[in-house]
Amino acid sequence: MKFTSYIWDFDGTLFDSYPHTAAAFEAILERDHIPYEHKTVLDCLMVTYKKAREHFGLSDQQYKDFLAQEPIYAHKPIPAPFPGACAVLRAITEAGGKNFLYTLRNDLARAYLRWYGMEKYFAGVVDSTMHFPGKPAPDAVEHICRNYKLDKDQTVMIGDREIDVMAGVNAGVHGCLYLSWDVPAPETAAEITVRDMKSFAEAMEIELPAGAIPTEETLGGIRDAAAAAARELCDAAKITAGQTVVVGCSSSEIIGARIGSDSSLDIAYAVLDGLTSVFAPRGIHIAAQCCEHLNRALIMERSAAQGQILNVIPMPKAGGAFATAAHRRFADPVAVDHVQADAGLDIGGTMIGMHLKHVAVPLRLSVKTIGQAPLAAARVRAPFTGGERAAYDADLL
Repeated sequence: MKFTSYIWDFDGTLFDSYPHTAAAFEAILERDHIPYEHKTVLDCLMVTYKKAREHFGLSDQQYKDFLAQEPIYAHKPIPAPFPGACAVLRAITEAGGKNFLYTLRNDLARAYLRWYGMEKYFAGVVDSTMHFPGKPAPDAVEHICRNYKLDKDQTVMIGDREIDVMAGVNAGVHGCLYLSWDVPAPETAAEITVRDMKSFAEAMEIELPAGAIPTEETLGGIRDAAAAAARELCDAAKITAGQTVVVGCSSSEIIGARIGSDSSLDIAYAVLDGLTSVFAPRGIHIAAQCCEHLNRALIMERSAAQGQILNVIPMPKAGGAFATAAHRRFADPVAVDHVQADAGLDIGGTMIGMHLKHVAVPLRLSVKTIGQAPLAAARVRAPFTGGERAAYDADLL
């Protein structure tokens, strides 16, 4: 079915945020010694926060503490868009359609859209700061349709819960149930039920560019190429345990787009996994370089950090997907202003030279590209001092 207007729920529909919310909820349960099972917490939260509160008997103060904890990024995993969400939103707008957000969150939802470069794909947003009656009441959907003069026959409400679907149906628009979790499909008033963004695009007859949603085969190839490059670098640069490799990576360039234009966490994780599979067993540290918006700061494990520690959390549109992936995967990540690395990999022309020790020496690896991004590599050597009468240590060349 083709539509011209799409009204999206946020949690569990556009963003994989329930695990983050569960971590915040469980922090309160652990603090106050309330026993729980993770699955039960998730199941309750996916119904409503109220359901979780009632199930575990949280007091007013405990629930208030949970709401204060939920926006804190220390609770991993940090919310991220579902794979393909950005591609679908972009395809809708490029085809002349319009996207709207209807969430029971506060204006933090807008911040998430901005951090992931998704804000530009939305023509309007309704959140809890606008004080509409909650779902499944139709008031907010009616407001969107009226304010933006939408044709209800060409409008669909998409959400992961029946109350999302019913908010749309009660307003006279179509409904789509987005089941992001591996649960049996419930009885629903939705005309369409989907499990991921790929099936959503197919059901809505949205044309996506080839490769817009990376396949596991594509991601596997990227992991393998990154691992092969890391092995060659270790051998050619003679990197040993305790040394540091600076890595700059443009996930956009890997998929054939211009650097900084189409960041992909899935691609970034694939690169990071490939590198880590080689470096971690050898005790080699990764310094993941951020983009120029964070002045090419670096994400490192605290135990290996060099330079001045900075107060910043990278996001795909302010730091880059690769630095974001590193921050989320590292055990105790920090941002630092500089390192003096012993070797480097530059995937997609990200300019890592400022973080290499003197003297940098180019390396010609057999791995020339990762995806469609050109790969450059470097090692360092100790600077020569002396002249024609000096003798040099071959091991330091």
